[in-house]
Amino acid sequence: MNNFLLKIKRAETPFFALLNRTAKGILRFNLPSIKCIHLPLYYVTRFIQVVGNNLFRKLWSIPVFAARCNKVGKGLSLPNGIPYVIGGHLKFFLGDDVTIYRSTIGSSKVFDEPKLKVGNRSSIGYGTVISVAQEVKIGDDCMIAPHCIIMDNDDHPLNPLKRLKKEPVGPEDIKPVLIGNNVWIGAYSTILKGATIGDNSVIATHSVITRDVLPNCVYAGYPARPTVRDIDKK
Repeated sequence: MNNFLLKIKRAETPFFALLNRTAKGILRFNLPSIKCIHLPLYYVTRFIQVVGNNLFRKLWSIPVFAARCNKVGKGLSLPNGIPYVIGGHLKFFLGDDVTIYRSTIGSSKVFDEPKLKVGNRSSIGYGTVISVAQEVKIGDDCMIAPHCIIMDNDDHPLNPLKRLKKEPVGPEDIKPVLIGNNVWIGAYSTILKGATIGDNSVIATHSVITRDVLPNCVYAGYPARPTVRDIDKK
């Protein structure tokens, strides 16, 4: 059978070339779209999807994830389902009206009770990765865009022999990350260990934060530096 299919793909003879053209024609064929019929069907399909997804989140995803958390305020939203959590000893503390899109949240085994704290009305974007060895704290009204990385540790030791032995990072290489209130972190940004981001600041997309960020500033670059100061006065 594999040889027969290969001959069709190669169109080795006129007969196999005919089969090749026929197969391509079948694969390219689509039913014609009749707007008066298919447009209502599109809206029916979207309605079923939206209602079904909302019911699944309300009846399954949110209560199941809330049971995993140590504290959950009212109004938790999980638009894409339950986040992927690595580490059974990670402690979650979520405020009111927190939104977490599909993301990965992991913990190290160095400390007994690593903590992720998210303040009221804050959101964590799709595809974001948060690595918690000791503590990551996100304040109120924060917006973390998609595909960000937030880490309070290096994930792996610098010493090559320790890496070969699959040892975790040492306690001396772990420093909490503190994100203030009303902070906006742009997509694909990275927040590294020990960073404190001041209230109202903005981290531009694709930036890397390696040190403290002053309040009311815009930081951009690799490593990020202030580009605009006193944005509350603009």
